[in-house]
Amino acid sequence: MKGRRINIKNNNITKNKILLSLLVIVIFCGFIYIPSAINRDLHYRDELRYVEVAREMLVNHQWLVPQLAGRFYSDKPPAYFWVLNLFKVIFGTYSTLAMVLPSIISSIMVVILTFFIGSVFMKNKYSLLASLILTTSFLFFGMSIFVRMDMMMSLFITAALLLFFIGYSTDKEVKGRYYQLMFLLMGIATVIKGPAGFLDPLSIVFFFLLLEGNLAELKKMNIFKGFMTFFIVVLLWIIPAIISGGKEYAYELLIVQTFGRSVKSFAHQRSFYYYFIMFPLTFLPWSMFLISSFVYALKNRRNLSREFKFLLAWFWMPFLLFSMISGKLDIYLLPIYPAASLLVAMLFKKVLEKRTNNSYLVIPAAMAAILFIIITLLIPETIEGIDLRHILMPTVISMLGLSLIILFSLAKKSYKIIPYLFLLLISIFLVNFSWGVVPPLSATYTKRPITNKMKKFKEQGLNNIVAYEYGQPETLAVYTGFIIPDIKGEENLFSYIRNNKQVLIIMNINHWSNFKNKLADDFKQVYSSNDYLLLLKQEQ
Repeated sequence: MKGRRINIKNNNITKNKILLSLLVIVIFCGFIYIPSAINRDLHYRDELRYVEVAREMLVNHQWLVPQLAGRFYSDKPPAYFWVLNLFKVIFGTYSTLAMVLPSIISSIMVVILTFFIGSVFMKNKYSLLASLILTTSFLFFGMSIFVRMDMMMSLFITAALLLFFIGYSTDKEVKGRYYQLMFLLMGIATVIKGPAGFLDPLSIVFFFLLLEGNLAELKKMNIFKGFMTFFIVVLLWIIPAIISGGKEYAYELLIVQTFGRSVKSFAHQRSFYYYFIMFPLTFLPWSMFLISSFVYALKNRRNLSREFKFLLAWFWMPFLLFSMISGKLDIYLLPIYPAASLLVAMLFKKVLEKRTNNSYLVIPAAMAAILFIIITLLIPETIEGIDLRHILMPTVISMLGLSLIILFSLAKKSYKIIPYLFLLLISIFLVNFSWGVVPPLSATYTKRPITNKMKKFKEQGLNNIVAYEYGQPETLAVYTGFIIPDIKGEENLFSYIRNNKQVLIIMNINHWSNFKNKLADDFKQVYSSNDYLLLLKQEQ
C-alpha cells in the first residue's frame, strides 16, 4: 500500500519513506551513542561541575541564579540545569545515563532536523546520508555523549535556521510566522548557552541574504517585532535573575561572561587560524569531501543554487565569527556541523548523478582511505595503561580492509558505494570505542571510588574533610552529597592541620611527595585512586 505523498522541493517523498528514514536515524544514533553513556562515570571536570550546579540548584531551590559551592556560577544560563534536574527527577539519580540523555536526545533531534533540511534540498537517500554523516562526525559524536549544553543550543539554532529557510522560500502570508518563530527559538538557544544562540543564526541569515543579493528581505522579516520576541524570552529570565542575584551577578553575567570571552579572553585563548587546523581533524573523514565541496562552490560560484548558498553561509559565518573571537574551543563550532554534513551530501549527489566531475569525489576519498591506513599503523599499543591496540583490533582490521576496498572501488569507478563504506568504517570505530575503550578509560579518571570512601568517613562522624589544591573539589559533592573546601598554599594547609585533631585530605600524589617527609608521622594513607590519595590524621 502506497503512503501519502509529501511534496518537498519537487521531490515526491512518501510518508512511509520518511518514517522509515526517521526510524533508521533513531536506531542508528542510539546504537552509536548510548553505550558510551552506560559504560562510564561522569568526567571529573566539566561534567561533574555542571551536574553539581544542577544539584545545588535543586537543593537550594535557587532556580534563576546558578551557583557552585554557594557562589554565583555566571558562566552559563540556568535553562540547561533545569533540564538536568528534570532528568534527575525522572531517573531518581544523577547517573551518567540520566545526565547524558539530554545531549543524546538533542543530538538525535539535530540529526532529524538535518534530514528534514536535506529533504527540502534533495532526494530522500541523500538527506538520510547527510544525517548519518553528521551522526558519525567525531566532534558531534563526542558532544552527543557528554554532559554539556552545546548540543541543546545547537538543536534550537538548527530549528531556527530551518524555519528561516522555509519562510524565505514561501511567498505566502505565513512567511512572517516562520520568521517570528525563528526569533523565539533564538531566544531559547540564548537562555540555554549564551550569546552564540543569536549570533550564529543572525550572522548566517545576513550573509545568506547578502549572497542572494536580497537584503530587502530583512524588511519582510519584521526585525523589530522579531527582536521584541527574542528579548521577551531572554528577559523573562534575566530580569528576575538580576533582581535575585543583584549587581554582582549582573556584572558577571552581562560584562565578564559576554565581552570577557570575546576580547582578550580570560579563557581558552587561541590564534585566529586555530579552527582552520582543528575543524578538519574533528570532522574527519568527511572534511576531505567538505574541502572538495568548497572547491566546487568556488569554481561554480556564478551558478550556485539557493540551497548551496544557504549552507555556505551557515558554515562560514560562524566559522569566521568565532575565529575572530579570542576565546576558542572546538565545541563552539558545533552548530555548523549540520551544514558541513549537508554540503558533503550535496557533493555526493552531484557526483553520483553525474552533474559534475568525478574528481570531486575520487581525490578526497583516496586521500581519506590512505590516511586511515596510516592511522591504523600509528595506533599505540597502550595509552593510560589501556591495551589500546588490542581493544581496537576490530577497528584496525576493518579500517585496513575497508580502506583497501575503497581504493579498489575507486579504481573500478564504483563510486556509489564510497560514502557508505566510509559510514561503515566510522561506525565500526565508534561502536568499538564505546564498548571497548570507554569503560577502561573511565576507570582512569573516575572519582566515584574515592568519593565513596570519603562519604563513609563522613558517615562515621569525621567532619574535617578537605582538599589540597584540587581545583573545584566542590564538584565531588555530586557523589558525596556535601561540599569539600579547597585549601590553597602550603602555609594554609599546615595551619589547618595544626588546628584540627581529625583531618581527611584528598591530595594529588605529586603534592604528597612534596609533603611526605613533613607529614608522614601525622598522616596515614587510607585510600588511593587515579593519582589521588586520601590522607587521614586522627589524634587520640
